[in-house]
Amino acid sequence: MQYKHLDAKLIGRIRVEQEEIALALANGNAVSFEAYQRLVGEYVGLQRALDIINTLLEEEENVE
Repeated sequence: MQYKHLDAKLIGRIRVEQEEIALALANGNAVSFEAYQRLVGEYVGLQRALDIINTLLEEEENVE
């Protein structure tokens, strides 16, 4: 696939963002319950994006 390099960079960047959010949560950086919910929501959204990317990549592998 012509986008494999981009895929790897995108997946790597999403994982870095997830790690930063997880660290912020572990360190208690959420100053309110609303902030906590926002961070958790961002983490879940990023995980969903990773799941979609992985599904698309697997579908493409099966086609080739």
